Amino acid sequence: MDSLTVIDPYIMFSKRILLFSVVVSVAFVACKKDEAPPPVDLGYDYFPTEVGTWVEYQVDSMWRDDASNVWDSVSYRLLERIEGTYSDLEGRPALRIQRYVKNINGEWTIRDVWTATRNTIAAEMTEEDVRRQKLSFPVRDGRTWNINVYNTEAELEVALREVGSSKTINGLSFPATALVKNTRPEDFVFDKTYEERYAKGVGMVSKLWVDLETQNRYIETTQQFVTERKGFRLIMTAVAHGTE
Repeated sequence: MDSLTVIDPYIMFSKRILLFSVVVSVAFVACKKDEAPPPVDLGYDYFPTEVGTWVEYQVDSMWRDDASNVWDSVSYRLLERIEGTYSDLEGRPALRIQRYVKNINGEWTIRDVWTATRNTIAAEMTEEDVRRQKLSFPVRDGRTWNINVYNTEAELEVALREVGSSKTINGLSFPATALVKNTRPEDFVFDKTYEERYAKGVGMVSKLWVDLETQNRYIETTQQFVTERKGFRLIMTAVAHGTE
């Protein structure tokens, strides 16, 4: 008599479930391989290039020359707006940025025109004919560069700090900002502070630029030393922004 093999239905069902699971897993892995990886954020949004983007600033500027008895300051509202695009002398896409100041009647009057460019490695701006590198990409903490690499001014090394940090300025909330700050150590004679903070989708939202020299001068008539300072301090803070 031939022997009969009895197959347990439960075992057959388990094998089918296992096989199905393997097939689904392989298919899932294959699909994942076909999917494109998420784009890497290089920080280009910290320097917008869309025409119509604007930022209004409160500007407070002070300069002094103690030896000449000169002290003065001025406060005003400044509006910077990307008005259009063009090709610069190097054939690169460039931005035309018109800058307006508010007069005593509350009207915006054009002050000057600056230009800017942004490519995959850097953002540059020409400010009153002085070309400066404002940002270096990718925007990452600790990244350094010479902001005056394209002009004849003294080298000024800056570094990125606080990348991705939230900040509130004049009641405006910015979820992601990055600070550009000079790396020069503190000095009792020369105060050379350079800080610019950029916000994603907005651009520069604050600036502190100090260039002061302190000297002790001996006065023969009084036979005493006096402390004298010479230089300027510029503070800019955003009060409004948008895109039209």
